[in-house]
Amino acid sequence: MAFSERVARLKSSLIREILAAAQRPEVMSFAGGLPAEPMLPKVEWADMPASMGQYGMSEGEPALREAIAAEARALGVPCDASQVLIVSGSQQTLDLASKLFIDPGTEVLLEAPTYLAALQAFQLFGANCIAVPQEADGPQIAALRQRLEHHKPAFAYLIPTFQNPSAVRYSEAKRDAVAALLDEFGVTLIEDEPYRELVFDAGNATPIVSRLQKASWIYTGTVSK
Repeated sequence: MAFSERVARLKSSLIREILAAAQRPEVMSFAGGLPAEPMLPKVEWADMPASMGQYGMSEGEPALREAIAAEARALGVPCDASQVLIVSGSQQTLDLASKLFIDPGTEVLLEAPTYLAALQAFQLFGANCIAVPQEADGPQIAALRQRLEHHKPAFAYLIPTFQNPSAVRYSEAKRDAVAALLDEFGVTLIEDEPYRELVFDAGNATPIVSRLQKASWIYTGTVSK
C-alpha cells in the first residue's frame, strides 16, 4: 500500500492527548479551550424544523451566514453573507487554508509561540514556518519587518486577541503597525480570534483585518468557547 509523501510528516496529535487527559476524574485541566458544561444550552430537538436534519448548502445555512456577516460588520470588518463560510471549527479553516496556500517548502509567517494545532496543520502540508517573537503587547515590529524583507510568506497566521498560548492581546498601536506592514508587503493575513468574546475589561480592539487597505485576508472565529 502506497501512502502520500505527506504521511511522512504526520505526527500524533498533542491536542488529542491533552483532551484525553482532561477526561480523567483526578485531573482539572486548564490546557484545552473547552466551555463549561453547565453553561452549554439544552437543545430542544422538538422545536427544530425538520429541514435541520437534511443536507443543506455546503457554504452553510443562509440565515446563519447573514447573521455572522452582521456580527463581522459590527466589529468593523467589511463583510457580506457571500463571504462567509460555515465550517466545523477554526481547525477546519486552517486545514482548508493549508490546502489553498501551502506546497512543500512554502513559507508561512507566525507568532512564536503559536497555536500548536495550527503549527501541526501547516507542517503537515510541508510549510516552512517563519517565527516572529512576541512582546507583552504583540509581535516585535522590527522583527516582523525583517522577516517580511527577507522572506516571501504565503500568509501570516496571527492570533491578536488572547493569543494561544501566550494570552497576549495586541495593543492598538501594534495592530495598526502589523496591518501597515502586511499592506506594504502584500501578505495575506489569516486572523484567528476564538477568544475575542472572553473579555472582562473595557478592551475591545477591532480586528487587524478591518485595518487592512490592500492585503487579502481570512478572518476565523468560533462559537464553541
